[in-house]
Amino acid sequence: MIRIFGGTDQGKVRSTNQDAFAFSVVGEGCAYAVLCDGMGGENGGHIASSRAVQIISQALDRSLRQPAADLKAAMVSACSAANAVVHEMAAADESLRGMGTTVVAAVVRGEQLCIAHAGDSRAYLVTPQGELERLTRDHSVVQLLLDHGEITEEEAASHPKRHYITRALGIEPELELEYLEREFAAGWLLLCSDGLYNYAPPEDHLDLITTCASEQDIYLLIDEANKAGGPDNITAVIVAK
Repeated sequence: MIRIFGGTDQGKVRSTNQDAFAFSVVGEGCAYAVLCDGMGGENGGHIASSRAVQIISQALDRSLRQPAADLKAAMVSACSAANAVVHEMAAADESLRGMGTTVVAAVVRGEQLCIAHAGDSRAYLVTPQGELERLTRDHSVVQLLLDHGEITEEEAASHPKRHYITRALGIEPELELEYLEREFAAGWLLLCSDGLYNYAPPEDHLDLITTCASEQDIYLLIDEANKAGGPDNITAVIVAK
């Protein structure tokens, strides 16, 4: 049985919450979740993330009701449709110019897990044995510097460009997604924005992930980021099997 719990919080510093998420169990053994972290000003970021989540979740909901749906095609199509709408909205309204959003979307069907993402929102997998694996690689300036050996992990945590991302939904006419598939027979999948993993690292809070059994429980994890100052919006979605 698949269970999903999600929550979001404005944090202690930001004046608005530009994160958005949605999830649904579509049928027995089949579900999706999507999380977006908006950018481009207070109004633009919120609009980009909420509109992207709406379009992607509606498209996935339709696709997953077809038992033979090609999951990669469904996810790419859903995210591309959202990209087109957000990009067109930004082009049509001067006040929304430059708005965009990260995206990380997951589909679970049987023991198959599919992830599509752009930006620096992340997906982590926790096995029944309590082993944590980060599934996504950030599309960010800091990740590029790490890849080239120009900075250390310690320097990355406080780098002045740690919030600069190199891919996002809505910025360009075409969206460059990264896609991966994994086996997911049992365990916990965590989708989260940088406001969570930067201030409440999943590796430090495995107990809160693996014992999550309600929406109230997921706020125990979110609260850990607020205890660390809550300088950003904080969002987490946990898929448990």
